[in-house]
Amino acid sequence: MKKFALMMFSVVTVLMLVACGGSKVDDSTAEKYITKAEEIVSLMNAGDYEEVHAMFDEKMKEGLPLSDMEELTPVLNQSGDFEKINKSSVEEKDGFYITVLAANYSKENLVFTVSFNDNDEVAGLFIQ
Repeated sequence: MKKFALMMFSVVTVLMLVACGGSKVDDSTAEKYITKAEEIVSLMNAGDYEEVHAMFDEKMKEGLPLSDMEELTPVLNQSGDFEKINKSSVEEKDGFYITVLAANYSKENLVFTVSFNDNDEVAGLFIQ
């Protein structure tokens, strides 16, 4: 649980960077990162945490070990069945591409924020 909190802290830090103002990206860059983030959401919905974990950078792998990712299952299950991605956006801030996906589920909606570093690795993951 401590490591899950560390991951959440890392993500909140990235989100604060976004709140300070990021730069919009061109359409092809936005499409690239939206596609990558949608793949992560799809894998998480399928419970394929190993595949998601393989996309993490080293800090994320340390902060959120594969064994702790099972803690995400109740969050996803309580939301119901995945329906669709309703909205998406990408901004660049300090070398990170912050991708926000608003996802509709049958019981409640979730917002996924996935941050990618300049090597296209997941540097932050937040589910709200």
